[in-house]
Amino acid sequence: MKLRITGLALALLLVAACAPTRTINEGVTDRGPSVVAAPLPSDQRMTVGIARFTNESTFGSGLFTDAEGDRLGKQASDMLANRLMETQHFNVVERQDIGRLQAEAKLMGLSEADFRKDLHGVDALIMGSVVELGRETTGKTWLLGRTKEQRARARVVLRLVDPRSGAIFYSAEGSGAATIETTSTLGVGGVSGWDSTLDGKAIDAAIVTMMNNVVHSLDAYRPPKTT
Repeated sequence: MKLRITGLALALLLVAACAPTRTINEGVTDRGPSVVAAPLPSDQRMTVGIARFTNESTFGSGLFTDAEGDRLGKQASDMLANRLMETQHFNVVERQDIGRLQAEAKLMGLSEADFRKDLHGVDALIMGSVVELGRETTGKTWLLGRTKEQRARARVVLRLVDPRSGAIFYSAEGSGAATIETTSTLGVGGVSGWDSTLDGKAIDAAIVTMMNNVVHSLDAYRPPKTT
């Protein structure tokens, strides 16, 4: 009977050890951090377009580039657009893929003049980049097993530019990190390689940190709205 109880306890311990936990900075688990801001009425929102948001970090400059260019930068740009919309402080218009919109308008029979006539102007163009991206793996060992923690960290920056004058009137940055920990007991569990989703989660966490700074400090720098 004693051996059966010990075996059951060991089995439960092994099951618990094989389940990895994933956390993102700011104490948020799996679903990711969010921008916290009171929404603005539509007519008070700044109209912006992302002109450039690229990966300028030294890490992975070749790894994150594909046949169409800066894959990580495009991912970060999409994340930024999503977070801009989430704040409900901005009206966001497309600029990076405007050529695709123009091609579709042409298929619909619209002339270039008609296409341009219906485009919304912007109060500011956003230019920025992922300036830092790093990875680290740490771990510790005890009598029956070991733990391994993978951590990705990122820093992003942006600037807002008045399209009428080219003047930079605002800049911001943010940092973020994402971690996952696995546990191995008696050689069972925790043998996974690098979790490639951590890079994107760290960049998204950095963008959230930055956007929380932006929505609470931008009002003092807003240029007059375009008509």
